[in-house]
Amino acid sequence: MRKILITLICMMTIMILGAATANADGMLLEYDGGVHEYDGAVYALVVNNHEIDPPLSPIIFNDRALVPVREIFEEVGATVEYDGSDQSIRIYDEDTTILMFINNNIAYVNGRKCAIPDNVVPKLISKLGGETKTMVPIRFISESIGMPVDFDADAGAILVASDSYDYEDFIPEPEATPAPKPQVTGFAYNITGNTELTIDIQTDYPIENEDDFMMNSPGRLVVDLNGSGMGKYEGTRYVNDIGISTIRLGDNGERARFVVDSEYIDNYSVDCVSDTQLRIVVTTNPPEPTPVPAAKPHSLIQSSAAAADSETPKADAKPSKTFNRAENSTKLVILDAGHGGSDSGAVGTVNGQSVYEKTLTLSITYRVKAILESNGVTVSMTRTGDTLPSLVERPTQANGENAALFVSIHINSADASEAHGIETYYSTENNGDKYGTTSSYLASQLLRNMINQTGASDRGVRTANHAVTRRCNMPASLVECGFISNSEEAALMSSDAYQNKLAQGIADGILNTLPIVTIPD
Repeated sequence: MRKILITLICMMTIMILGAATANADGMLLEYDGGVHEYDGAVYALVVNNHEIDPPLSPIIFNDRALVPVREIFEEVGATVEYDGSDQSIRIYDEDTTILMFINNNIAYVNGRKCAIPDNVVPKLISKLGGETKTMVPIRFISESIGMPVDFDADAGAILVASDSYDYEDFIPEPEATPAPKPQVTGFAYNITGNTELTIDIQTDYPIENEDDFMMNSPGRLVVDLNGSGMGKYEGTRYVNDIGISTIRLGDNGERARFVVDSEYIDNYSVDCVSDTQLRIVVTTNPPEPTPVPAAKPHSLIQSSAAAADSETPKADAKPSKTFNRAENSTKLVILDAGHGGSDSGAVGTVNGQSVYEKTLTLSITYRVKAILESNGVTVSMTRTGDTLPSLVERPTQANGENAALFVSIHINSADASEAHGIETYYSTENNGDKYGTTSSYLASQLLRNMINQTGASDRGVRTANHAVTRRCNMPASLVECGFISNSEEAALMSSDAYQNKLAQGIADGILNTLPIVTIPD
């Protein structure tokens, strides 16, 4: 009977959902590398007779419903695993295992290959600026795993393993004098060791209902204060140290949630320091950072050490002000290593081995960071390991940290293997001079100095509407260090010596621009 059911499931057509009672009103969604406007229906989601509120509600693609996989199937006791290396989703319980892949309409049910009807494929989707969710076709998976799925057209709801849906069932009776909701009243974190992070949380109530657990793909620690609100502390803190990328604080109406994002958590503890104070201690085991050579001071710094160093590279065009270490140490530079995690970026071949854009960009970025910091510049990186911040998170970090400059580091690729050289980009949407200079000036300084250092072909300063640059408040530029599709440049960019030259050129361009940056009040 089970084999017959699986065969029928693989052949069945997913039911077309009727019109829902709510529309998205132009909601912006990020998927397939771009931003798309979604003005279709938005549905309530009821699982096990319990309405859930996922970060991204069920939406419609090709007249079929996609739903957030983890929130639904973990609610009914199934296990969900996502592997970023091959973008696979595995959902299983005691009887059934389903294997699917992002943007692929072929699935495997208990090892048997079958096509998802109507070419409805799983996707990685996020609201603009929100958390990326793995969205899957609900009816195919639910019926494959043996759970009933219904659609209540009148209520505009998808029912998974549920009897019925009535808005009134999920709206509590109003209270004449509602009791104030417990709140988080304090939050702070500190790096307390080479591999240790401490988080202190203060509340206005005795802490009694706390849950904590680890999750994978991506790796993260989750701590819930059930029944609590987050208050003014909701949002994202960018750590980018000891292998921890961010700490996210959220409130879904039922609990305050703290998420520590890291693939390198070795151990953690959660303890009540007092009735109203919780302490989280996270120990990590991050990989050793890419070694970088000792950096030379920049030639524009007015110091005896710089004057004595005749080998220090000199920029062609000097800014209107010379570089003063003390004055510019208060200005933050954001370095963005392109791609990462499940997104390898462009791929090339060196000596028969594959080389990945995400690896080269991170290595070059670390070298730029070392040079800038040797000149007293404060630097923050959007990623410090093999992680994948979204195209929204990267500029959001720069804006949130009130950075002076933003530079995104990439490697080019082309169908024509003879394409070669360096080019820089800026967005015309982000080319004002309210910071005392423009994105086009930054892009020209980066290009000039990278060419001076490497001797590569000059492909010019170009304009493009890149998501990471156009969303920045400050001057921003994206650099393409060369072509990984060109065997000669791929070999050069894989070498320490050439990466040092690229890094020195990028750093020189930044150091030539930074003195004339004035951060608006």
